[in-house]
Amino acid sequence: MWTRRLIGELIPKLYRVRLTEPGVGKYPKRWGLSFQRPDKRAVEQDPEAVRRWHEETWPATRARAKAEGGEIPFANQVGVRSDQVTGRTWGEKGRTPIVRRTGNRFSLNAMSAMSAISTKGRMHFMVFTETFDVTVMCRFLERLVGHFDHKVAA
Repeated sequence: MWTRRLIGELIPKLYRVRLTEPGVGKYPKRWGLSFQRPDKRAVEQDPEAVRRWHEETWPATRARAKAEGGEIPFANQVGVRSDQVTGRTWGEKGRTPIVRRTGNRFSLNAMSAMSAISTKGRMHFMVFTETFDVTVMCRFLERLVGHFDHKVAA
Protein backbone atom coordinates (compact mmCIF):
# COMPACT_ATOMS: atom_id res chain seq x y z
CA MET A 1 0.00 0.00 0.00
CA TRP A 2 1.70 3.16 -1.20
CA THR A 3 1.44 6.25 0.97
CA ARG A 4 3.15 9.64 0.50
CA ARG A 5 5.54 8.70 3.30
CA LEU A 6 6.59 5.44 1.64
CA ILE A 7 6.94 7.07 -1.77
CA GLY A 8 8.94 9.86 -0.09
CA GLU A 9 11.32 7.26 1.37
CA LEU A 10 11.77 5.52 -2.00
CA ILE A 11 12.53 8.63 -4.11
CA PRO A 12 15.90 9.43 -2.44
CA LYS A 13 16.99 5.81 -2.79
CA LEU A 14 16.27 5.83 -6.52
CA TYR A 15 17.02 9.43 -7.51
CA ARG A 16 19.01 10.97 -4.61
CA VAL A 17 16.43 13.74 -4.26
CA ARG A 18 14.43 14.53 -1.15
CA LEU A 19 10.89 15.89 -1.28
CA THR A 20 8.52 17.01 1.45
CA GLU A 21 5.50 14.79 2.08
CA PRO A 22 3.11 17.36 0.52
CA GLY A 23 5.52 17.64 -2.43
CA VAL A 24 5.46 13.88 -2.88
CA GLY A 25 1.64 14.01 -2.98
CA LYS A 26 1.64 16.39 -5.96
CA TYR A 27 3.21 13.87 -8.33
CA PRO A 28 0.60 11.09 -8.11
CA LYS A 29 -2.11 13.74 -8.59
CA ARG A 30 -0.34 15.03 -11.72
CA TRP A 31 -0.23 11.47 -13.01
CA GLY A 32 -4.01 11.14 -12.57
CA LEU A 33 -3.91 9.06 -9.38
CA SER A 34 -5.96 9.66 -6.24
CA PHE A 35 -5.66 8.40 -2.66
CA GLN A 36 -8.25 5.64 -2.30
CA ARG A 37 -9.37 2.85 -0.03
CA PRO A 38 -8.39 -0.37 -1.87
CA ASP A 39 -11.01 -2.97 -2.71
CA LYS A 40 -10.57 -6.37 -1.06
CA ARG A 41 -10.29 -9.52 -3.15
CA ALA A 42 -10.07 -13.11 -1.95
CA VAL A 43 -6.66 -14.63 -2.68
CA GLU A 44 -8.46 -17.89 -3.43
CA GLN A 45 -10.44 -16.26 -6.26
CA ASP A 46 -9.95 -17.95 -9.61
CA PRO A 47 -9.95 -15.25 -12.34
CA GLU A 48 -10.71 -17.84 -15.04
CA ALA A 49 -13.75 -19.12 -13.12
CA VAL A 50 -14.95 -15.52 -12.63
CA ARG A 51 -14.53 -14.84 -16.38
CA ARG A 52 -16.48 -18.02 -17.27
CA TRP A 53 -19.28 -17.04 -14.89
CA HIS A 54 -19.55 -13.53 -16.37
CA GLU A 55 -19.24 -14.54 -20.01
CA GLU A 56 -20.90 -17.98 -20.09
CA THR A 57 -22.79 -19.10 -16.97
CA TRP A 58 -24.61 -15.87 -16.12
CA PRO A 59 -25.77 -15.05 -19.69
CA ALA A 60 -27.02 -18.64 -20.16
CA THR A 61 -28.84 -18.62 -16.79
CA ARG A 62 -30.38 -15.22 -17.50
CA ALA A 63 -31.53 -16.29 -20.98
CA ARG A 64 -33.05 -19.52 -19.63
CA ALA A 65 -34.90 -17.67 -16.85
CA LYS A 66 -36.27 -15.17 -19.35
CA ALA A 67 -37.33 -17.91 -21.81
CA GLU A 68 -39.06 -19.90 -19.06
CA GLY A 69 -40.66 -16.88 -17.36
CA GLY A 70 -38.49 -17.44 -14.29
CA GLU A 71 -36.87 -15.06 -11.86
CA ILE A 72 -33.34 -14.98 -10.42
CA PRO A 73 -33.06 -13.59 -6.88
CA PHE A 74 -29.63 -12.87 -5.40
CA ALA A 75 -29.31 -13.59 -1.68
CA ASN A 76 -27.24 -11.84 0.95
CA GLN A 77 -26.70 -12.41 4.69
CA VAL A 78 -25.68 -9.79 7.24
CA GLY A 79 -25.14 -9.72 10.98
CA VAL A 80 -25.42 -6.60 13.15
CA ARG A 81 -24.42 -6.20 16.79
CA SER A 82 -25.65 -3.46 19.09
CA ASP A 83 -22.06 -2.71 20.16
CA GLN A 84 -20.71 -2.39 16.63
CA VAL A 85 -18.76 0.81 16.03
CA THR A 86 -18.93 2.05 12.45
CA GLY A 87 -17.09 4.91 10.87
CA ARG A 88 -13.94 6.67 11.94
CA THR A 89 -13.05 9.63 14.10
CA TRP A 90 -10.03 11.79 14.78
CA GLY A 91 -7.98 11.14 17.87
CA GLU A 92 -4.61 11.93 19.38
CA LYS A 93 -1.82 9.78 17.93
CA GLY A 94 -1.11 6.79 20.13
CA ARG A 95 -4.42 7.13 22.04
CA THR A 96 -7.37 5.24 20.60
CA PRO A 97 -10.66 7.12 20.97
CA ILE A 98 -13.17 5.37 23.24
CA VAL A 99 -16.92 5.05 22.72
CA ARG A 100 -18.74 4.48 26.02
CA ARG A 101 -21.76 2.19 26.01
CA THR A 102 -23.51 -0.41 28.08
CA GLY A 103 -22.18 -3.95 28.39
CA ASN A 104 -25.63 -5.25 27.47
CA ARG A 105 -25.62 -6.15 23.83
CA PHE A 106 -27.61 -8.12 21.32
CA SER A 107 -27.15 -9.24 17.76
CA LEU A 108 -29.49 -9.58 14.85
CA ASN A 109 -29.01 -11.46 11.61
CA ALA A 110 -30.88 -11.04 8.36
CA MET A 111 -31.08 -12.75 4.99
CA SER A 112 -32.40 -10.95 1.95
CA ALA A 113 -32.94 -11.70 -1.70
CA MET A 114 -33.54 -9.23 -4.46
CA SER A 115 -34.79 -10.20 -7.90
CA ALA A 116 -32.35 -9.47 -10.69
CA ILE A 117 -34.65 -10.26 -13.58
CA SER A 118 -37.92 -8.70 -12.67
CA THR A 119 -39.54 -5.41 -13.43
CA LYS A 120 -41.37 -5.91 -10.13
CA GLY A 121 -38.20 -5.15 -8.15
CA ARG A 122 -39.13 -7.54 -5.36
CA MET A 123 -37.17 -7.89 -2.14
CA HIS A 124 -37.68 -10.71 0.35
CA PHE A 125 -36.07 -10.93 3.76
CA MET A 126 -35.96 -12.99 6.94
CA VAL A 127 -34.65 -11.87 10.35
CA PHE A 128 -33.18 -14.44 12.75
CA THR A 129 -31.17 -14.50 15.98
CA GLU A 130 -29.43 -17.86 15.71
CA THR A 131 -26.07 -18.42 14.03
CA PHE A 132 -26.17 -18.44 10.25
CA ASP A 133 -25.69 -21.99 8.99
CA VAL A 134 -27.01 -24.37 6.32
CA THR A 135 -30.25 -24.95 8.26
CA VAL A 136 -31.01 -21.22 8.31
CA MET A 137 -30.11 -20.92 4.62
CA CYS A 138 -32.43 -23.80 3.67
CA ARG A 139 -35.25 -22.31 5.76
CA PHE A 140 -34.78 -18.99 3.97
CA LEU A 141 -34.76 -20.64 0.52
CA GLU A 142 -37.94 -22.61 1.33
CA ARG A 143 -39.70 -19.41 2.38
CA LEU A 144 -38.36 -17.57 -0.64
CA VAL A 145 -39.58 -20.14 -3.15
CA GLY A 146 -43.01 -20.10 -1.47
CA HIS A 147 -43.45 -16.45 -2.52
CA PHE A 148 -43.26 -17.22 -6.24
CA ASP A 149 -45.78 -18.78 -8.58
CA HIS A 150 -43.13 -19.45 -11.23
CA LYS A 151 -39.61 -20.88 -11.51
CA VAL A 152 -36.93 -19.49 -9.22
CA ALA A 153 -33.20 -20.05 -9.69
CA ALA A 154 -31.51 -19.45 -6.35
